Order: sequence, then structure tokens, then C-alpha cells
Amino acid sequence: MTDTSPAPERLDPRIAHAQEVYTRGKLAIYDKWVLGLFCSAVWKCPAHVMRKLYDTSAGRRHLDIGPGTGYFVDRCRFPVPDPEITLLDLSEECLQMSADRLARFEPQTCRANLMEPLPLPRQHFDSAAMNLVFHTIPGGWEGKGVILKHVAETLRPGGVLFGTTVLAEGVPMSRFTHKLLLEQHRRGNFQNQGDDPQGLERQLARYFPEYEVRIRGAVAVFRATAG
Repeated sequence: MTDTSPAPERLDPRIAHAQEVYTRGKLAIYDKWVLGLFCSAVWKCPAHVMRKLYDTSAGRRHLDIGPGTGYFVDRCRFPVPDPEITLLDLSEECLQMSADRLARFEPQTCRANLMEPLPLPRQHFDSAAMNLVFHTIPGGWEGKGVILKHVAETLRPGGVLFGTTVLAEGVPMSRFTHKLLLEQHRRGNFQNQGDDPQGLERQLARYFPEYEVRIRGAVAVFRATAG
């Protein structure tokens, strides 16, 4: 495993807190509660929307950023029977659980901070996924948009970045959804205060010549092609 994670004193405490949520016990119920219940009933973007994004966008050499339990890679219809998989996260628990689940692919793992340049080969990957990742990272679009630069550098020309993120502004939201969003803010699990579709589009436009953003419930579904 490649490990370039910063020392604890250098890591934004908000990011550190968000990572602490992913304990082995909570990951054991993640698929059922987050992907099964919250995505459908709260954020109004069912997991099958994300699965379709994987099936239509993942390439032979795939980088999965924030793989969680490995649920989507596990079910993805890759264009080849033996894809090259690299898993990247700051959470050791997520990397271990997803790597175990995806052992048949013999995935590489990389523990790194997305806010820093990534310790990965440049222009190497055919695809990169950031599914349900951005809303856990603080800084607003102007701050965390640099992540898109770091990911774009790892993609070959024509390579595809795709993913989803829960937004806090500029999307339809029921009282129930808004209440639960505020609770996630209170707990520090979500750091997406002020995140809106337009901000995401501005940042994608800075680093990718082609991109699209669709809204499904309170979630932005995005896809971008590297130049």
C-alpha cells in the first residue's frame, strides 16, 4: 500500500473527524443504511443511479476514490474481465474492507490526502470515480476544487472522471431532507455548507474541457472528460 497521508497535526481536523466515522462496525452497515436507505429516501438519488454511472463510465485502468466498502466496484460491469483497480482513501478501514471485498481484482491501495497532489502516475487511468466523496470535504468549491486538478493529472487524455455528491444549496429539498442535512452538519459528517451545482460546474470547467452535471434529488451526478 502506498501511504502519503499527512501527520495528524497537519491534517484539517474536520477531515480527520469525517474519516473517524468509517469504523469497521459502521462500514458493516454502510451498504444497507447509506446506499440502501439514505440515498433513496433522504437524498432521493437511489444507488442504481450510481451503479449505472459506473457501468457506463469505468474503464480498464480504474481509480476509485473513496471506495467505501467496495460496493460499486464489486458490481461494476467493466469493459474487460481483468481491470486494473487502484483504491484511494484516507481511511485505512475503508481501504482494507474494500480491498478485501475486491480481492479477485488484486487491487492496489493508496492512502493519501486529496487536497495534496496524488502519489500516482500521471495520465495513467482510463477512469476515476468520486462517489459520495465531495460532501465530506470542507473548504467550499473554491477550496476543494483543487482536488479535480489532482485527479485530472492522473487521467489519460480522454479519460473520464465521474461521481456524485450531496449538495446543500440550489437543489430541491424537503423539510425532512433539510433537517437531516443539518444534522449531518452538526455531527461534522458532512462539510458541504454552501455547495451548489454552479460551484461544481465552475470547478469542473477549470480542469476538464468537457463535463456535465445532472441533478437527481439533492445529489449532483457528474461526468467529465480529461483533455
